[in-house]
Amino acid sequence: MKYRLFVSGNQKELREERFAVKEVITENATLRSFFDVFIFEDLPAKGKTAQATYIKHVVASDVYVCIISQKYGDKGKDGLSATEREFRAFQKAKPGGEIIAFIKGNASQDKKREPDMRNFLKVIKASFIYKRVQNTDALKTQVLNSLISFLDDKGEYAKGPFDKAVRKDLGYEAIDEKTVKDFLQNRAIKLKVAVPRISIRNFLANTLKVVKKEGGQFYPTNTALLFFGKDPTEHISHHEIRIARFQGTTRLSMIDSQEIKGPVYKMLEEVESFFKRNTRLANKIVEFKRVDIPEYPFEAVREAVVNAIAHRDYARTGSPIMMSIFDDRIEVSNPGGLLPHLNIKKLEGHHATRNEAICGIFHETMDMERFGTGIGKMKKLMKAHGLRAPEFSEEGDFFVVKFYGPGEKILDLVPSIPEERQTDLKKLGLNERQIEALRLMVNEKKVLNNQEYRVRFKVTDRTALRDLNGLLSTGMAKKKGFKKDALYYA
Repeated sequence: MKYRLFVSGNQKELREERFAVKEVITENATLRSFFDVFIFEDLPAKGKTAQATYIKHVVASDVYVCIISQKYGDKGKDGLSATEREFRAFQKAKPGGEIIAFIKGNASQDKKREPDMRNFLKVIKASFIYKRVQNTDALKTQVLNSLISFLDDKGEYAKGPFDKAVRKDLGYEAIDEKTVKDFLQNRAIKLKVAVPRISIRNFLANTLKVVKKEGGQFYPTNTALLFFGKDPTEHISHHEIRIARFQGTTRLSMIDSQEIKGPVYKMLEEVESFFKRNTRLANKIVEFKRVDIPEYPFEAVREAVVNAIAHRDYARTGSPIMMSIFDDRIEVSNPGGLLPHLNIKKLEGHHATRNEAICGIFHETMDMERFGTGIGKMKKLMKAHGLRAPEFSEEGDFFVVKFYGPGEKILDLVPSIPEERQTDLKKLGLNERQIEALRLMVNEKKVLNNQEYRVRFKVTDRTALRDLNGLLSTGMAKKKGFKKDALYYA
């Protein structure tokens, strides 16, 4: 069944908060399937009086959500504000009905409220459970928690960890089996095992245990939607990575940005693409090799993003994972902060999570260890790249990882570059003259012409031309101009 929910509060003072309550419901597929929400602003202009209209809706409601702030509101002929009139009408029509009250501000602010509001507040405090909120995001979180608790009390919703919650409002058709097949291929490669010869549905239900069978029907859990859903954000609106490249070292000027949504592994691919187009890739000739030097080791940044997905607080509906790229650093932050028993200074080697099922999927593809090694892995990757260890901090209710880059010393990172980023120039058929010329072009930004090449290496015009054309054929040198006026550069 659907429950009717009425949102009450001073229209002028609490307009943002009223719409925020509606947004929590309309953007959450589960809540949307259980609640029809009413706010007075949604009504078209009609001939009936405003008072008669909203009273009709409030007495027909099953849940009354009341938001209280500073102002009492304009009084009618009965001496009551619209909010208190709605409150009394609901009480009279639904004795023992569900009243959910939110008070904006802390207790010290109660004395500063308008006198009539203070009197109304006493009535709320005396008879009902209420929650205090400081801002709109906090209100949205408390509304979500309160409505889930209401549904749980009604036996409509199985309360428990977010990642293990079964989505009975959806069917198995919410799963994209092609995404599961891609996952199985990747898993087989990483674990060096064969792709299991069972149906996709049975693999999800019996191996990963992210699809549940009840009453002959299969239902996805939130974890199944995050990793394998056709459109995860449709059902989990805050499943998003918001990523941006800023100019300089502050957030004043944005160069590039992207809102990344979809199944988890697709999101990670898009993060990598954004990272590569917004960070530097330098190169240098060292001895007989050309090396490509990324500004940061992407695997370290990826580890931070995986951890953010695995450990974020999914009850925080208004906050996405954030990745910010600056001239001097990269920051990855996730909502929720650390679990209470963890120490920010002693994270390495300690494994704890809000989302056991999400971590379980990452374990399946070796993207996450079971022994709390993620922090150590990030440190090791950064140090191996020639960079300082990342910094870990809590900023408000966010856990933040900061990776500091090399600045202008990017070419000093050469010793740490792995073999796969090195090109053996001799194997390409280049002679020592050509390798030295390429070193000058790449490392020292020299621009050469045929004459300079002949003089420097004491060769004939024909040999110089053959050498320079050989460099062009490798794609490592470029040419500008024609014949004797041609210039060669990297």
